[in-house]
Amino acid sequence: MASAVSCRRITGDTNIHEYEGAAAGAANAVQPGDLVRLDSAGEVILAATSHIFGIVLKAGSATDSTLLPVDVLRPGDEFSIPCNTTTTEAHKGATCDVTFTTGAQVATLGGSTDLYCVDLDSCDALGKDGGRLICRVLAASCVPR
Repeated sequence: MASAVSCRRITGDTNIHEYEGAAAGAANAVQPGDLVRLDSAGEVILAATSHIFGIVLKAGSATDSTLLPVDVLRPGDEFSIPCNTTTTEAHKGATCDVTFTTGAQVATLGGSTDLYCVDLDSCDALGKDGGRLICRVLAASCVPR
């Protein structure tokens, strides 16, 4: 079960820049806390496997383009993301994939392309269904497009 905000920065200096939101298509609808990337025109859209650029801080519509603040992630930056299942110690040190759903992104243990789980988020109790993980974007996935 996803939290109200999918992702939030834990470590690293904020690196906020504004980018235009793309104007057409479902992938262009984003919610605060969603992982996003840039499309070929340099506009913000929902992130995809192996393409994570940052965390959007403002909602974007699928029908109009507006400037969206994005906290751009750098290798080593850590952020909290909900887990798709009950959190366990086995998550620590594991790789995870992300389910990229607008407003409800979650990490799935056992993936190999998106995230590295550093720790369990201390804001949640161990064993919480839908608890949060502290993750880093895998270097190969930390790309704008």
